[in-house]
Amino acid sequence: MNKAFHQGILIIESLEKNGHEAYFVGGSVRDTLMNRAIGDIDIATSATPEEIQAIFPKTIDVGAEHGTIIVVTSEQESYEVTTFRTDGIYTDNRHPDNVTFVKSLEEDLKRRDFTMNAIAMTKYGEIVDPFDGESDIKRRVIRTVGKATERFKEDALRMLRAVRFSSQLSFSVERDTFDGIRKDQALLEMVSVERKTAELEKLLMGQGVKEALELLVTTGLFAYLPHLGEKSKPLRELAKLPLHEFHSRSAIWTLLVIVLKVEDVECFLNSWKLPKKVTKAVNENIKVIEQVQRTGWVKEVIYRTGLDQSLEAHQVMNALGWDLQGMSVQIRKMYNSLPIHSLKDIVIDGNELINIAGEKRGKWISLLYQDLEMALIHEETENERAALKEWVCNWLQKYDQNY
Repeated sequence: MNKAFHQGILIIESLEKNGHEAYFVGGSVRDTLMNRAIGDIDIATSATPEEIQAIFPKTIDVGAEHGTIIVVTSEQESYEVTTFRTDGIYTDNRHPDNVTFVKSLEEDLKRRDFTMNAIAMTKYGEIVDPFDGESDIKRRVIRTVGKATERFKEDALRMLRAVRFSSQLSFSVERDTFDGIRKDQALLEMVSVERKTAELEKLLMGQGVKEALELLVTTGLFAYLPHLGEKSKPLRELAKLPLHEFHSRSAIWTLLVIVLKVEDVECFLNSWKLPKKVTKAVNENIKVIEQVQRTGWVKEVIYRTGLDQSLEAHQVMNALGWDLQGMSVQIRKMYNSLPIHSLKDIVIDGNELINIAGEKRGKWISLLYQDLEMALIHEETENERAALKEWVCNWLQKYDQNY
C-alpha cells in the first residue's frame, strides 16, 4: 500500500482496538486504484465524534454535528475522520438539514455522489465496493450512486463536480447521469459563487478540458455561471486552447476575459468573487498584452512588468497565437540583461540625491527617479556612483531650466 496511508493505518488500528470499524474512503481510494497522486486521505468509522475525540489526544472539531473530526498526528499531518452516516432532507439543495449516525459502511457509501467516490479500502488494501465504482473507473465513466436526480437534488454542486471530474480524469459522463444534469441544471443557481469558481478553475486546468467545456455547454450548466449565459460559442472556442498547460489562476482568468470578449473586466472578475490579488494580476496581464501588441517585448515593458508577470502574459499571448513560441527565452535574457530590476538596485539613494542637489525633499525626487530608471534601462548611464552623480547633476541643470 502507498506510504501516504501509513499514519492513516495507525488511526484505523486505534479505532479498531477500541471496538470500532474504520476504512479509507473517497478520493484517496479512487486515486489509488487509478495510480494517481494521492491528495487528502479521509477515514470513515462507526465511532461517534465523541468516541473519536476520546481515543485521540489531539483533535479538531470541524463539524461534529455532521460527524467530522480532524485527527492531528503531527504538525504536518492530519486526517479527516467521519462517522458513518445517512443524510436527512436537503432543503437548500446543498447541505443536509440533519444527519443520522449509523453503524453500516454501505449505508454511508450510499449517500456519496459518484460510484468512483463510493469505494472504501481496509488497512490491508482490500477494496469494499458495493456500487461497482472500480468497474466504472476501469470504464472511465462518471456515474451517480443511485438515481442521478436524487443525488443532484440533494446537492446541486454535484452536477458541476461531474463535469470537473470529467476534465481532471478524462472520464465520460454516463448517460443517465448526463440526463439528470440536463433535467436539474437550474438547481445550480442555488450554489454559492465561490464553489462555482473553485470547480470551474479545476475544470479549466484538467487534461480533458476540451471535452469538459463541451459538456458544460451541452448540459446547459454554463447558463448558471456568472456572465456565461450567452457565451456558448466562445466557450467552445476556449476549448481549442491548451488550457491544461496553465497552472496560474490569473493566467486562466486572463484567457477567459480575452476569449469571451469581456467588456467590463472588473465587473466580470468581481462577479466570480476572485481574490483581489488575482483580479489585479489579470488587469496587469491585459495591460501588458496591449502594450506588447503596440511595441513588442522591449526592455521598458519587461522592467515595469517583472519577469514572472511578463512570462505569464507571454504564455497567454502564445496560447492565443499572438506571440512567438520561443519568446520566453528572449524575455528571460532581456530581463537578466537589465542593469537594474527595481529602484532598490540603484546604488545611490534618496538622501544622496538630496546631498548632490543641495535641495530639500520634493516632487523633483520622484521625477528624477523616473528618468534615472529609464536612463539605466536604456544604458544611457551606468549603475556606478561617479557615473550616476554626473548624470544627476546634468539632470538637475535641465530641471532648473525648465522649472
